[in-house]
Amino acid sequence: MDEHTHVGGGPPDALAVPTVVTIPWLEYRALVADAGHWRLFATSPHVAELLAEWDRRRATRDTSNAVAAAADWRAIASAPTYAELAARRAVATTDPLTPDQIRARTSESWARVQDWITARRTAA
Repeated sequence: MDEHTHVGGGPPDALAVPTVVTIPWLEYRALVADAGHWRLFATSPHVAELLAEWDRRRATRDTSNAVAAAADWRAIASAPTYAELAARRAVATTDPLTPDQIRARTSESWARVQDWITARRTAA
């Protein structure tokens, strides 16, 4: 037998799609084998496990993207964390001052304030 023919039932209609399909026997056997392979593939527990893992990862990714979209990352990124503040305080940026140096700087600072107040009073 060189060809496989399937005859379908249904009402005879001149405009209906033909119900007879003729394909070469080798192509039919290839389609049957391919369907068998897909059936084995679809019922494999390993494939089911992979599909479940992919679905879990997709759900995690979608949730993560939704959280990232909802958060105001610019405000979060601009505010330093407590750990960052502690690290900044732990680093000495200037040499330590002696008590006399601290008093001198304080006097200079108050002198500038007094000069500013005097300038505003004389301008008014």
